[in-house]
Amino acid sequence: MESSEGRAAANHLLAAFPEAILRRMTPHLEPITLRRGMIVHEPRRVTEYVYFPDRGLVSLVKAMRDGRTVEVGAVGIDGMTGIDRLLGLEPSTLETVVQIGGYGRRVKITTLRTQLEKSRELNALMLRYMSYRVNQLAQTAACNRLHTLRQRCCRWLLIAQDNVQAPTFALTHEFLALLMGVNRPAVSLAIGTLQRRGLIRNRRALITVVNRQSLEQEACECYESLKRDSERIRRHA
Repeated sequence: MESSEGRAAANHLLAAFPEAILRRMTPHLEPITLRRGMIVHEPRRVTEYVYFPDRGLVSLVKAMRDGRTVEVGAVGIDGMTGIDRLLGLEPSTLETVVQIGGYGRRVKITTLRTQLEKSRELNALMLRYMSYRVNQLAQTAACNRLHTLRQRCCRWLLIAQDNVQAPTFALTHEFLALLMGVNRPAVSLAIGTLQRRGLIRNRRALITVVNRQSLEQEACECYESLKRDSERIRRHA
């Protein structure tokens, strides 16, 4: 895999690690490029690494028997993949796939578990993060059931911008529809409405957030709720 050697780590969860633990782990953190469509964890498969994105967005996707899929959560610069595997739980039934390309760090699960055995503080941080992930799944399930497609699109676009740390990012309507569990025309209609209202600009699979304040006002409550929950993890670190 192509690495991102030379880039500074920017993952918020990793930055919240106890200083001594992070210092010991630094030589074992491997810079890596996260390409869009890259499968980080396969359903029900044991994996060797966990990933800490520094830029980009990784989706937690549930696939049904008929081939339809829906995004039930996401991991960006505020989190990590593979928390279930790290804590010794059964591998989840979710596919973890890079939705917006970027870069990050990965470390072997065995290496991180060794540090968990040495630090109650790190254990507490990981348990708080696990709790956040459970809450994220519940919030996303409620969001998919109760909020409009346009509200959900606004929420997702805000999350995307937060995690690429730039106003413009690559995104196709097909991919967004696949992850949101709806058809492409419905997504195109929602995106078109946001563009006509001057909130975004959409051109050749690139979306630019033009009016973030209005986008936040249009988004459902889930964006702010999960953002507060994520920040709470670090405040207690």
